[in-house]
Amino acid sequence: RRMSTLDLAKQALAKIKRNPALAHVADDIDLIDDIGLDSLETLQFLLELEDVLGARIDYDRLEFQMLRSLRTLASFLDGAPC
Repeated sequence: RRMSTLDLAKQALAKIKRNPALAHVADDIDLIDDIGLDSLETLQFLLELEDVLGARIDYDRLEFQMLRSLRTLASFLDGAPC
């Protein structure tokens, strides 16, 4: 079974923060306020997502607010309207 974008994002988050427990966070966790990603970690996280998804992120369309919910970010990455 292919992992969902949401599950892959959680794994990428756990890798970047070096905390395996983050692979099991709530879908609507706020990456900035709840996880505390700083600007460098956010960039590393997005680059890791590109790697695991095998796709380029459209940074022209990516909005900061999309980092306020892991589910919203995954929907954006899947091409769904946010």
